[in-house]
Amino acid sequence: MLKKLSFLLIALVGFTALQAQQAPTVDGILAKYFENTGGVAKWKALTSLKMEGIMSMGPMEFPGTIIQKAPNKQRIVVDIQGQTLIQAYDGVTAWWINPFMGSTDAQPMPDEMAEDMTKQTFESELMDYAAKGHQVEYTGNEEVEGAQCYVLKLTKKNGDVEFHYFDQEFYVPIMVKTAISAGDAKGQFIETFVSDYQDVEGLMLPHFIETKFNGQSQQKITIKSIVLNAEVADDQFSFPTGK
Repeated sequence: MLKKLSFLLIALVGFTALQAQQAPTVDGILAKYFENTGGVAKWKALTSLKMEGIMSMGPMEFPGTIIQKAPNKQRIVVDIQGQTLIQAYDGVTAWWINPFMGSTDAQPMPDEMAEDMTKQTFESELMDYAAKGHQVEYTGNEEVEGAQCYVLKLTKKNGDVEFHYFDQEFYVPIMVKTAISAGDAKGQFIETFVSDYQDVEGLMLPHFIETKFNGQSQQKITIKSIVLNAEVADDQFSFPTGK
């Protein structure tokens, strides 16, 4: 009997040790993510993205262009029934041209709307996260739309929190939950789902993005084309002056 108990104890200890060895780590998950999507070197060599596609809200669809440039510049142009809506950030000022607000002149973007744009960076916050002053922790496994995921909690240097859900088979993000930090919905989460990963000049990039709030779809973007490292002049993002 003692021999049997000893064998059982050894087997349990061995199983526990094996489980510990196989437990995912933050750096292990991120290393596989960057490797599977093109490699760290290729991600670090990326300086700009130009994407063209279709943006939809409910039954309405609009063609649009999104341009992003390191370190944090953005420009979004959407054609809505013959009118052009522009949102941009030059690294200092977030501004827009919104003809549906009664003016075709550039205006500073309202603070609450500008917050999301001004906090985004071109390079992934998960790249060299410790050097940026962020913290990342593995919080367990969850299922997202039928896919088993590793969940990483990103706490940024400024206190903002995001949860990144990585597909356990391919180690790519399929959903990000971002905590709302201001306004009536403060403390609630926006869910951004990404899918349809395709190879673009050696990088695997999603071509479908859907944003949800309280389980309801708010916006969908179907990306038709992506150009890497296009030459984009900085004045594309600057607040217009003069006429």
